[in-house]
Amino acid sequence: MGIKARMKIVWKSLSVLRVSLLRSFSQISNKLIFRAKFLLLFLLVFLESMLLIAEDEKKSIVLEFSLNNFEEAYSEAVDQLLGEHETISGQGLVPEKNKRVALKVNTRAGKGLSTPLNLVRATIKSLELRGFERDSIWIIDFSSSNLKNAGFYEEEKDGTFYFEGCPVLALDSHKHFEPDWFYDSPIPPLLKDRPYNQGYASSFSDYSNYEEAPMLRKSYLPIPLLFEVDFWINLAVGLDDPVLGVDGALANASLWNVSNHLRFFANQSTVAVAVAEILGIPELNQNLVLHFVALEEFQFIGGPFYNSLYSRERPKLWMSSDPVALDRLLLNLMNQERRENGFNELPTPNLQLSYASEIGLGTDSFDSIEIRNINKAD
Repeated sequence: MGIKARMKIVWKSLSVLRVSLLRSFSQISNKLIFRAKFLLLFLLVFLESMLLIAEDEKKSIVLEFSLNNFEEAYSEAVDQLLGEHETISGQGLVPEKNKRVALKVNTRAGKGLSTPLNLVRATIKSLELRGFERDSIWIIDFSSSNLKNAGFYEEEKDGTFYFEGCPVLALDSHKHFEPDWFYDSPIPPLLKDRPYNQGYASSFSDYSNYEEAPMLRKSYLPIPLLFEVDFWINLAVGLDDPVLGVDGALANASLWNVSNHLRFFANQSTVAVAVAEILGIPELNQNLVLHFVALEEFQFIGGPFYNSLYSRERPKLWMSSDPVALDRLLLNLMNQERRENGFNELPTPNLQLSYASEIGLGTDSFDSIEIRNINKAD
């Protein structure tokens, strides 16, 4: 056989081998690509599942203590709830730089529906056990008149009022505001929101010149809560409000902490935005560690002033670092009572809860709230 003939056979053999190798390589490549795609798909599904699980597990925790009574039981309840928070957060509620702490109470609805005195006493006692002196535990609310009617003014020394040795600060005295610290909003004030009630000169009673009177847009912030305490605790109650819907933890920590707050009540949208934006101010929010909601008495209709006909009680105390979750639970509780008594329910979603949730102050999703009862009542 000649060389050319042999070369043709070799070339054909190489061509067949080449095709065979290409087919084999293609099959191997296809298998590798398939396996790679399968592995990638598996990883994506796995990661998505992990994210969903993590999202499912990321719940707002509301700690609940069942009370045997509304007197001595508060001491045990508050101490255990604060202890549980310290365990979960890994941070002790002890004196630090300022060696002072504040308790924000709510006396807006009157004596019958203010923050319970026994809850305040129990909180003071727990803070004392953690190293705070009584004269460094401040009790704060907006109205001096409401504080007095609720029983928080027991004695006066050198112009300062005290509750069982703890200074009581009324924000409407205007001693605790400073010109440079305020929440500025373009929302016009209501006509009933008279400047003299907010400590302004009567010359600003003409609201037609609103743009020329910028101080009417300013809601001054409580300096003690911003800079003078190591932390503060919100001791709220629950009642309905014709504009807010629910007056609970969010409102007590925001609206009832600033001057000139009545101007926001023009409608539900303006007041909801104000609640979220005020509490979202970093200097106000950074020292706020916990919210309590006392269910010794709550009001489901007829607010914002106390009406015993529409008040109920639950032998429970709620505590959380999430005020939105607490108000969501309050909303459910009020609507339950409304249904059972033949009244229309408060609308959901509630705007202030929605806005507060959107800017990261908490969750208004009922499915994302976990209630943990840390005791069983005898």
